[in-house]
Amino acid sequence: MPTPFIEVRDLKKDYVNDGLSTPVLHGLSFSIPAGQFVAIMGPSGSGKSTLMHILGFLDAATSVTYLFQGKDVSKLTDDELALMRGKSVGFIFQAFHLLPKTSVLENVKLPLLYSNIPMKERDALARKAIATVGLSHREANLSNQLSGGERQRVAVARALVRDPSVIFADEPTGNLDSKSGKQVMDMLLELNIKHGHTIVLVTHETYTAAYAERIILLRDGELVSDEMVKNRHKLGEDGFIK
Repeated sequence: MPTPFIEVRDLKKDYVNDGLSTPVLHGLSFSIPAGQFVAIMGPSGSGKSTLMHILGFLDAATSVTYLFQGKDVSKLTDDELALMRGKSVGFIFQAFHLLPKTSVLENVKLPLLYSNIPMKERDALARKAIATVGLSHREANLSNQLSGGERQRVAVARALVRDPSVIFADEPTGNLDSKSGKQVMDMLLELNIKHGHTIVLVTHETYTAAYAERIILLRDGELVSDEMVKNRHKLGEDGFIK
């Protein structure tokens, strides 16, 4: 049996404020195989974004056994975690997190800033990622000159620029109209089906979650269900959902 891409056992997270400890995640255990598209769902306050931040090394669990590509995360130094995050993980957030008065090309190049990739290769990698999301004609534009949908596509390109093994997307359609949201989700589905990226999506929308092949449902910090999607959206021959 192949080693799971992500495996967590008994994941717990407490937040401490003024000496008061508030449990947020209560002993979650699950695994994600390479190449799977997983949606994490739950109402506000269920802990889904906290879970994604822990899986993506943006936050630390209070206690957990966490294996990422077979490596025990607890045994890695901060520098090793930062290196793994930079090389293997791409992030897409609801609020885009783009530099406002900076070009599309420069925004997409940001994850390469602390890499050992030669400077002369960085523009080519960024342009390839920008082409993947269909924005080559916008690469010289400043990000604040773009529509919301275009900005999120720039965020997708930025997540792709280092060809990560896994993409974490936290409510990526939350600030978009339905048409732009569909374009972004079509893109993520194509990255999963055609290019084999593992994708972990945080969403509260049932329609958006149906792009995934599996849904993990949280409530009050507990895992209440973990099921495969029965009527998953499919990728059409032209690369868009039918």
